[in-house]
Amino acid sequence: MSQLVARAVALLALLSAGIHAHAMMQHPVPFPSQLLKNDPVATDGSDWPCKGETNYDWSGVANIWKRGSTEYLQAMGGATHGGGSCQISVTQDLKPTRHSQWRVIHSIEGGCPIRNLTEVNYGDSSSVVLPGAYNFTVPTWLPIGPAVMAWTWYGRWSGPEMFMNCAPVVVMGYEGNADVPEAEQTAKFYRAPLVFEANNGNGCWTQNKGSCVKFFEPGESLVVNEECSLDESIMFTGECGPGRTLANLSGWWRVFSFRGIRGEVQIFEI
Repeated sequence: MSQLVARAVALLALLSAGIHAHAMMQHPVPFPSQLLKNDPVATDGSDWPCKGETNYDWSGVANIWKRGSTEYLQAMGGATHGGGSCQISVTQDLKPTRHSQWRVIHSIEGGCPIRNLTEVNYGDSSSVVLPGAYNFTVPTWLPIGPAVMAWTWYGRWSGPEMFMNCAPVVVMGYEGNADVPEAEQTAKFYRAPLVFEANNGNGCWTQNKGSCVKFFEPGESLVVNEECSLDESIMFTGECGPGRTLANLSGWWRVFSFRGIRGEVQIFEI
């Protein structure tokens, strides 16, 4: 049994301690402590991001992603709130903070984390693995090296809640040959949209009245499962929109400089 599988099995055993049955990310394998608390993100942003993760334990085996390869997302836990909409995003901050920027690599509108659900929930077990997985392609522009990925989810039927789990990943080189200079790939990463945030103290709230969330900026990889309405009239309240993240609202500045084929490039994150 590999170290990664062994860690996953151990974490499953911890779930018998009686935590809530809210759906959580089962794969990619999260940081160990992510599975010890399964509440939604605090509505005041006090545990943003990754539900207040502080350990970010990299001592185990990280999830290995290869550029251009197919990976998958799968969740566990019966309280699925009728499905909903999910995003997969990545930050290069190895210990993410409130100021980290999460870049979207895949979005799913409707039918996530479970498809074709006829009931509000899929039982009441916290350890049941939900049927079906969600394939996505690791972008060829994802920077090589260690990173932290996040799965964020908004249920179709629930209070104004946002769920988030985070996992360690190591991005490796291409499956095939690539002719695009690395500097251009890096620039494309920083042009990717920021993850959609709501219900975390940023002033945007989901209504959860039967409409799944339609993302303002889903990115270049989007799957729409047409099993729930995307009715914007009952989707949001408050101030919502692209780029309305806690990091942006905090007024934090970062500047990235690198040299590409056209000279030095600077990218500003505000």
